[in-house]
Parts: sequence; structure tokens; C-alpha cells
Amino acid sequence: MRLFLVRHGQTEANLSGVFCGMTDVELTETGINQARQVARYLSAVTFSQAMSSTLRRACHTAEIILADHSLSVSIDAQLNEMHFGAWEMRHHRDLQHEDAQAWADWLADWQQASPTGGETFPTFAARIEHVVQQLLIQESQDNLLLVAHQGVLGLLLARLLAMPPAAMWHFHFEQGAYSVVEIQHGFTTLRTFNNRIDWLLEIRK
Repeated sequence: MRLFLVRHGQTEANLSGVFCGMTDVELTETGINQARQVARYLSAVTFSQAMSSTLRRACHTAEIILADHSLSVSIDAQLNEMHFGAWEMRHHRDLQHEDAQAWADWLADWQQASPTGGETFPTFAARIEHVVQQLLIQESQDNLLLVAHQGVLGLLLARLLAMPPAAMWHFHFEQGAYSVVEIQHGFTTLRTFNNRIDWLLEIRK
């Protein structure tokens, strides 16, 4: 199976640098254009399946990519970004003063602490791990599109490559680009990361 990983396009939350997990924000005009760019890069790819989180910024990105394909996106809540609770749409500069203890706990051990009223990392990691295990057992030769969020994609790729969860920070998914992994017999190969050329040109290299 060939898995195409795409981060949603730009949002105002991205521009503001605030925590945005389950807040359902829209794409900016730049974000829409980024999705259109990815659609052009992947225009020659025949997808057998497309998956997206339930959040509008991911769904909209997937819909734009699939606009010229006879395929609808399947919505999966497991692909939602981590829920940041009371930290949603807040900047870390404010949190370190207004929620100082929780912020200090997060900095000291982000894998065990949780945002105030938010999702714990173990809970988030468990649902992404379920997606990973489902992908690893697929034996098809099909192309699958998966559109989600930075935290989701970083953790997903780390675990597909049999790396520990903390390795998710090594993978920064750029907006307006796509990455590809191939999964065969439970083994994952990273073919390209943050690519910005047509896929057919990439495979002819």
C-alpha cells in the first residue's frame, strides 16, 4: 500500500501560533491555495480510499484534493488533533503566567502531563496507535490519501517507522506539501517527505 500523508492547509490559528486541537477553524485563502497545490501534485494518482479527521480544516483540504477524483473522503475521529482543553486558541506566552503550574508540568513531562481540561498524551497516542496497527496489516497495492494534523501525522509516521512516540517531533509536516510511505508486509518505507513536485515526476527520478 502506498500512503499519501497531507497536513491541512493554513489556518488563522497557525498564523497566531496558538494551540488549536479540537477547535474547528477554517482554512485561510492561503490554506485553500495550498490544498489546490497538493491537488495538482497528486492529480495523476488514483486513490482507492481517502481519510480525514472530522475537523473542517482537514476535511476541506481533502475535498479540494479529491475535487477531480470520483471518490469521497471517509471521516475518522481517530485522526483528530489532540484536544488541548482550556489551552485551545491560547498562546504559550499567556499560559506560562495564567496557568503556570500546568504549563510547568507540561514542559517537564509532556508525555504524562495534560493541558488543563484536555486530552492526555497517552490517550491521544493510543488512538493514533490503533490507526497505525490497522494500516500495517493492510496488504493491498492501492493508494490511500490521509489528511490530518501536525501532531497526528508526526506521531503516525514515527510509529509506522517503529520509532518511539517522542520521535514525532522529528517530522514537521509542511502545509502545501505531501509525504509518501509504502507499507508492505507490515514494514514501512518513507519514500518522500514534504514533496512539492508532481508525483509522477517523483517516481521517475
